[in-house]
Amino acid sequence: MEDNQSNDTKESSEEERKIINKALLEEKPDIHNNKINTGIDTNMTICLLICIVGVALGIILEIVNVQNNNRKTYKEETKRERPTYWVYSAYSDVENRNGLLKHVHLVLGRIGFEKSTNNTPWALLWSHDYPFRVLYPNLHRLKPHQKLNHFPGTGFITNKVDLATSKSNYIPKAFKLPQNKNEFIKYASENKNALFLEKHNQHRGVVLKNVTEIDLSSGESFVQEYVQKPFLVDGHRFDIGVYVVLTSVDPLRVYWYKGDILFRYCPVKYYPFDPKNLDKYVVGDDYLPTWEVPSLAHPYTALGFGMKDVFDIYVKSKGKDPAKMWEEVQSAIAEVFLTKEKYIIEALKNYPSAENFFELMRFDLVVDEDLKVYLLEANMSPNLSSAHYPPNQLLYEQVLYNLFSLTGVTNYVNGYNINERDYTAAQNMVSSQKNIAVWGNECTKLCKDNCESHTICGLCRPCMNNKLKNSLLRAYKEYLHRGDFGRIFPPALEPNKEVSDDKIKSLSEKNKLQYLWYQGKCNRDVKWCT
Repeated sequence: MEDNQSNDTKESSEEERKIINKALLEEKPDIHNNKINTGIDTNMTICLLICIVGVALGIILEIVNVQNNNRKTYKEETKRERPTYWVYSAYSDVENRNGLLKHVHLVLGRIGFEKSTNNTPWALLWSHDYPFRVLYPNLHRLKPHQKLNHFPGTGFITNKVDLATSKSNYIPKAFKLPQNKNEFIKYASENKNALFLEKHNQHRGVVLKNVTEIDLSSGESFVQEYVQKPFLVDGHRFDIGVYVVLTSVDPLRVYWYKGDILFRYCPVKYYPFDPKNLDKYVVGDDYLPTWEVPSLAHPYTALGFGMKDVFDIYVKSKGKDPAKMWEEVQSAIAEVFLTKEKYIIEALKNYPSAENFFELMRFDLVVDEDLKVYLLEANMSPNLSSAHYPPNQLLYEQVLYNLFSLTGVTNYVNGYNINERDYTAAQNMVSSQKNIAVWGNECTKLCKDNCESHTICGLCRPCMNNKLKNSLLRAYKEYLHRGDFGRIFPPALEPNKEVSDDKIKSLSEKNKLQYLWYQGKCNRDVKWCT
């Protein structure tokens, strides 16, 4: 019994120990498992951090990539949308950016143009030569936005013989030889005191000769009466170079650059006169510039006036008024264009539109001792190189900048040459029907039911033809952007002054209407009068 009880007690004690040990084991942490679990948690944290960093880097790289792509796209689009130009000459090196057309390249670059070739969708062609023979295949199908710095037919103005033999009160009498030999002999016999310059038809050679010394059968020259008793500055004879722009014919619009005038003085004083010394009366390449003429040097250099201003100051110091002289300069130039307009209109018939063309010329004039104006010649593609006279750089670049503004080259709207609808909208943004509406009372009453009741009715919207409307829209743009260019034709007007028939009877119908349009604008705003 005791043994059995003893065994039971032992078994009971053993069982209790197992239960106690089990309980103890359940309460005691598992160091080994904890180490394993801790390792798993750490690895998961590291993986999570790596994922977060990776995602963040991916986002950053994507942002950088997008920005780079945007910059690349912007550069490509900017480059693609910049207007382009090309230059042409069959005889001169015009591609050289430091050469003959240095300032043309510089100014176009500054206003956002990129030099290119004829093989690109260019916006401007600057031709140093008359381009219409060689480049005709390229020029008879121009797009509306493309501009060219010459008008077909302007050779009738810039050709020395044609201009010199034109009938004008401002052009010294001239004769073609041998065609007008008899007329010349008669004129010389009736004007015993007249002197004549013999000029080569194509070149710049000029020689003052007695009538008996002139070869009347040469066929290579013409003779022109010499302007005696010239107005002198410090004893020097000079010529006056006026930059002129033709923007439209039929109707005609002509401007002159008022910002400054090119004065060129003969390097040798006029008196004592010697016809054998050309430097006394002929302006050559090595002329005397304004800043080396004693009476003009101080106001030009120290005071900063332009060539025109210092000349006017000198004239006034001699008791004369240059205002009438400048009026005559404008009248002389306007007369030439009115006389020659018909030839340009005829030449334009070979081209779809006249809107692609403009022309920059330099008219050279002289004045006598009474400041009477004489027109000598008009230069196509006038010299714009300051290589010989560096101080002329400012004049040339300001002429070009104002030229590009006046003619709409500077105001080129990027991208609008592709979509016709957008291009039209861009043009209307600058100049629209309301901007050209004039003569409100007349259009409301006089012309309401009859477009033929008065000449003015041709300016009322229901009566105006599309060609005139488009020309006046361009005229409005020119007014907005003309800068230092002043209008030569139509001439200066007075506000609210009745237009007499005598003033416009000799004009073509389109020029009459345009004249009346400017008068209507002048009546509403005096800024339009000049």
